[in-house]
Amino acid sequence: MRDHEPEPWETNAAAPFLTLERARGVVEVWALGADRFSVRASEHEQVVAGFEPARQTAHELSRELE
Repeated sequence: MRDHEPEPWETNAAAPFLTLERARGVVEVWALGADRFSVRASEHEQVVAGFEPARQTAHELSRELE
């Protein structure tokens, strides 16, 4: 059996694993490790616990930038 290959959000990557480009800006989600994520948009940054809440927060922010 192969070892589990971590998903991008399961690592402390040097780049965002999710980028949502909108007409008025970009929303990025960065993995911080220990199931914590930084959701960033211009003039906004929020640390969120859990992959799904981070994804939802990113999509909510991106709708504000449409």
